Amino acid sequence: MICPHCAKSLLRRERTGRRCPACRREFALEPKESPARMHDLRMRRLTEKLGDGRGLRYTPTQLWYAATRRDLPSVDRGYEATRGWTCGIILVGGFIGVVSGLVPVLPGIGTGASLLIGILLLLTFAKPWFRRRTTVRIPVTPREFRTGVFDRWVQIYGGPPSGMVTEDIPLPAVRQPRLALLCADRSVLACLAANNAAEVWEMALADRVDRLPPEVPVLVLHDAGLPGVGLGARARDALGPRAILIGLSAKSALAAGSAVRLRELPDPAAPPVPEWAAGSAAERDWLADGWWSPVGALPPAALLGVVARGVERVQEAADPDRQRAREIGFLTWPNS
Repeated sequence: MICPHCAKSLLRRERTGRRCPACRREFALEPKESPARMHDLRMRRLTEKLGDGRGLRYTPTQLWYAATRRDLPSVDRGYEATRGWTCGIILVGGFIGVVSGLVPVLPGIGTGASLLIGILLLLTFAKPWFRRRTTVRIPVTPREFRTGVFDRWVQIYGGPPSGMVTEDIPLPAVRQPRLALLCADRSVLACLAANNAAEVWEMALADRVDRLPPEVPVLVLHDAGLPGVGLGARARDALGPRAILIGLSAKSALAAGSAVRLRELPDPAAPPVPEWAAGSAAERDWLADGWWSPVGALPPAALLGVVARGVERVQEAADPDRQRAREIGFLTWPNS
């Protein structure tokens, strides 16, 4: 790794005690030991990326997702592990049997090969079964990341990484909001509050329906996944036409290459996916199979972009001229 203080390239054996032998200064994170292989320079690169070159503020949850998204396990890992162990046991068992003389050489090889081929065929047919029973979760928990990365960073540098805000910051009070935003993820609300979204758009922020101001339009921001769909459905029931869903969709989660796609085992008793939540059979299957994508994983710039498009929808709905222009169509050729 590169020393974050003097830029000297250090081998593992040279950086004992997390201290550079050249400048004698201590660094915070050892990639061989820290969660998600974090080191000081990577931390700085991630914080700069989250800031988007314009000083945007971010939360610990957003940094956690940014640091761990590349470590998501494959949904096929259970199948691959079972296949590998099965092949290994058969090969090792056959070798021991032949070498020890318990099994004749030629019959033993033939029997072992037939057994191996048969089991591999069975496992191939069983692959969908393994996939349906495999979860996809970030291997580093938020608690592990906090104690192994954040706490260590504060210990060495005396404070949190540049640009980070805590998720329990008070949400701003907007005296006369023109609209509101509902989101169950407190880290999302903290990010919006820290980046002055409430003041710029005169928008109240809330994590529960009963904390929303009356009468104003409400942007409903939620995860892509069945729990997010449930939040959208409850908001529609409670708010009626005031609710404007701007949450992540199965379509966007499947299309975006950078999306964080996680999976929990589906609930057999879950209600069917509503038509408004998925426009295609592939999207409905994705939701029904337990897949989801957290809105908290969006970096600040992307999150603000989603909200900005929602605000624009509210403004268009309130402006009869813009609404009429949308109905006619931009640059529509007039009838003669």
